Amino acid sequence: MAELKRVLTARSVAAAGAGFAFAMMSIVADVQVADLVPGNTGWIAVIAAAVFCILASWCFGELSGMFPTSAGVRVYIQQAFNEKMAIPLSAAYIFTVVAASGAEAYVFGSVFVALIPGGPSIWFYVILGFAIAGALNYFGVEIASGVQNMLAIIMFLFLVIVSLVALYQFGTRFENWYNPFAGEGGGEGFATAVALSVFLYAGFEWVTALSEETKQQDVISRGMIGSILILCIVYALLNAALVSAVPRDVLTGREAWTDGLLYGARPHVVFIKIVFGPYETLGLIGAGLLSFLASMTSFNAGILTTSRFLYAMSRDKTMPRYLSKIHMEYFTPHAAIITLCVVALVSAILLTMLGGFDSFTYAVAGAEIMMYVLAALSVIKLRRKMKSRERPFRVPLYPLTAIFSAIFFSLLFVLVFADQKIEVQTGFAILISIIAVMVLHTVFIIPRLKKK
Repeated sequence: MAELKRVLTARSVAAAGAGFAFAMMSIVADVQVADLVPGNTGWIAVIAAAVFCILASWCFGELSGMFPTSAGVRVYIQQAFNEKMAIPLSAAYIFTVVAASGAEAYVFGSVFVALIPGGPSIWFYVILGFAIAGALNYFGVEIASGVQNMLAIIMFLFLVIVSLVALYQFGTRFENWYNPFAGEGGGEGFATAVALSVFLYAGFEWVTALSEETKQQDVISRGMIGSILILCIVYALLNAALVSAVPRDVLTGREAWTDGLLYGARPHVVFIKIVFGPYETLGLIGAGLLSFLASMTSFNAGILTTSRFLYAMSRDKTMPRYLSKIHMEYFTPHAAIITLCVVALVSAILLTMLGGFDSFTYAVAGAEIMMYVLAALSVIKLRRKMKSRERPFRVPLYPLTAIFSAIFFSLLFVLVFADQKIEVQTGFAILISIIAVMVLHTVFIIPRLKKK
């Protein structure tokens, strides 16, 4: 039987880990973070979230070293607790993220519809995006990872340079750029901003699903740290630059810009137009380029990692058998890749019909935080349950870091969904609905799959 190829390096892993978060949805989330704190202090919440995500990455690093498998989080939870808990939670986590790719596709398409009036419909761009990302992954992991490296480097340089130019042009706009606790409710707003900032790092731990394709096992833990640092630099700078260049109400879509348009779903477009000023044509080209690169980086990284997870679940007879097929020439899980593209496309269709793309920001943030809690608890449980098991990487300062991570991210989960805004509660409903479907899958479908 064909197997996956071990060709990935630490740089490829870091690029894949940062890939999903290099999405237009992340720029929308960065604006939401800025809107929760006073003045221009959102960048502090972004950096604080990075510190906590590094603690979570240590937990994933220890677990991936113990169990180097494409099944990743499912195996960690199963070994620490049990299969009935592991399958619905880990599968729901993956499918929530895949569903969010539909939201990203919706934003991707809407940007080009706005930039090219009278051009193709939104569906042309949505299908084009998934077709390109699917093809890159179908024809070999070397191609997908090589393109991912290139896209990640271009996105990093583009966003950092534009942010620095904006800060040079407009300064920090507000006198308060250092105290996120200022004003009434400042503490609560900052805590929520930190919780939402976790979305900006979404997917750094997905690279654990690439464990069967890395040249050495330790590149997983190093790659996760690298991706968090890359994202921290990009989104802290961008957060400060967005608020400096564009009025907050315009960024959030509460008010139209001088051209009469609302930019809540695409704040980067008005940001780049303002930064480029009189060179508007060049700015529009830049906005289109940024939109294309952001979505391609996100789609490519998402399919690259989640397809391996789906492949591993099928191999373990917890998903339909055809998903475990490996292409005999390209050594890729091509059936899982095609299936994920279709699921994401259906998600985009539903989203267009129902609206509310910003709810996925909260759904993914909740799924990510839930998984960080489970990773920390799994480390604690397995340290007692499998004392003699080899651990190529150990969580520093254990048990303090693992216990702190479990408690901190549990509180963040509550905090994220404590807000009564409709988009927040819809995001919670999306997450719970997907978990419920996966529970039904575990109870009724998996027993039949295992009998075959």
